Amino acid sequence: MTLLLVSAVTGLALVGCANAREEPQVASAGGTPTASVTAAPADVVAAYFEGVRAYVTCLRADGLKVTDPDPKGKIEFEGDLKLLKADPKFVAAQQKCSSLLPPVPAGLQDKPVKTAEQIEVTRRYAACMRENGAPDFPDPGPDGYFPDRGAGEATWDPTTDGARRATRTCAPIIGDPSSTGPGQG
Repeated sequence: MTLLLVSAVTGLALVGCANAREEPQVASAGGTPTASVTAAPADVVAAYFEGVRAYVTCLRADGLKVTDPDPKGKIEFEGDLKLLKADPKFVAAQQKCSSLLPPVPAGLQDKPVKTAEQIEVTRRYAACMRENGAPDFPDPGPDGYFPDRGAGEATWDPTTDGARRATRTCAPIIGDPSSTGPGQG
């Protein structure tokens, strides 16, 4: 199984089931709490897991085999993720359900601190992308990470001819010739 961090991606499905004074429970797509999370405010974590549960439920309704989210919101798809991404059924389900997937709260993100060199590489990559056909490609933040997607939208449009050309041209900067950049895949 391939692990997929349910991240930074989209829409909110809000839930009013967590009391701000209580530790939130991580709810499974089956409706049963699975673990306690304390790194982010209760209402934010509860809303996040409710959104992830709705996303998982939507994917399952389209025939995908996916686990309940773990305490960090990670889910697993059955099969090789590289092959799944080429499957039209998988792609269609992802597109259909993406608006249900909320951004990962900061307290649940596993983002290692980047070195100054890594941040500079990311900045060069972003500049290269804009210079080579992806004018809407974002700059990374001061931490070297690209902004999260919001409300069902990509941070840039990777489908244009210019974006595809820029991706091919600039990917060697970050050492990944198959990269599609932030907010994708």
